[in-house]
Amino acid sequence: MLPSPHNSHLVRVDPRPHRGHDIQLQLEAVKQGILMRLGLERPPTILGTMNQEEIQRAQLHYQELLAQLQANQTKLPASTTIHLLRPEFRHVNESTSGSLQATNVHLEFSRTAAFHQNLNVLRAELTLFKEWLNPPSNSLSNITWPARVNLYRLSKREKVTPELLTSQVISRTSPSLSLKGVVEQWVASSEPKLYLGLEFRSNMAAWLATTMTKEGTEMLMIETETRKAVRKARQLDEEECRKGDGKCCLRSLKVSFEAIGWSDWVVAPRSYSMKFCEGSCPHNYKPASMHAQIKARLHSLSGETPAPCCVPAAYEPMVLMHYGNDGNVATQLFDDMIVTRCHCA
Repeated sequence: MLPSPHNSHLVRVDPRPHRGHDIQLQLEAVKQGILMRLGLERPPTILGTMNQEEIQRAQLHYQELLAQLQANQTKLPASTTIHLLRPEFRHVNESTSGSLQATNVHLEFSRTAAFHQNLNVLRAELTLFKEWLNPPSNSLSNITWPARVNLYRLSKREKVTPELLTSQVISRTSPSLSLKGVVEQWVASSEPKLYLGLEFRSNMAAWLATTMTKEGTEMLMIETETRKAVRKARQLDEEECRKGDGKCCLRSLKVSFEAIGWSDWVVAPRSYSMKFCEGSCPHNYKPASMHAQIKARLHSLSGETPAPCCVPAAYEPMVLMHYGNDGNVATQLFDDMIVTRCHCA
């Protein structure tokens, strides 16, 4: 039997529960979900209880399990991801700077779904005409090495002066430009595109002007190595729903096992904060993928396509120590029970 809605003191919940949902139905869903994962149809019947010494020993074992779980998570090596970003647009023109001819290349790079803000950039390099240098191409036999390249940040807006970011020297053995600082700023921002300008001041200018118009996309790309940033408690707080526009966010519901009548067979924990995702998913808001972005755009344009849904994006585990039907104490790890982050999918 569920507690009566009128006996509100039996259920300890967030004082500002999810509007439009029945707290009792949410608690019932939690109970049924836990029982199903444990392979139980109903809570076990407890014929006897542990004495105080046994309870303390079980709780100590529970704390040891939590500490071991935390240690294992800390020791896991942080995996890295390689992103290969090729330009979607290019523009090549020639100019004369003093007595030296120069070639200017304009590049436009787009952010991918995997290239989001919660990333640490370990390395970012713009690789230039790698295919032509290994093995050496006859078309580059007359080029003077090393060659200097000026790197500019461009703007989509007209009449904005290009910003000189760096001037680097490339050679046959190192045909790459370091873009770590530039890419770090791009990842941390909300800008969907990165506009770069390259200025080559060498006798390769004429060769570039003819070659890059034909095969430039294949020989220019940004190779970036990233690692997922560690989420801090402050970042988790930013996921929590607040009074605002109702966009996709994280809500909490505190579940007390004593309040729902399970304190006789659940040893630990005594309560936990269930978190769930709710809210709207407008275009370009916490997209889980490029598909979600397109889906949100189609929904805003016609309304015929369903909008993306606010769903869990990450979890943290919970250990449950409980009596079984045989009267013995067992432990169960729920690795996907407590939501820590939401996104739109």
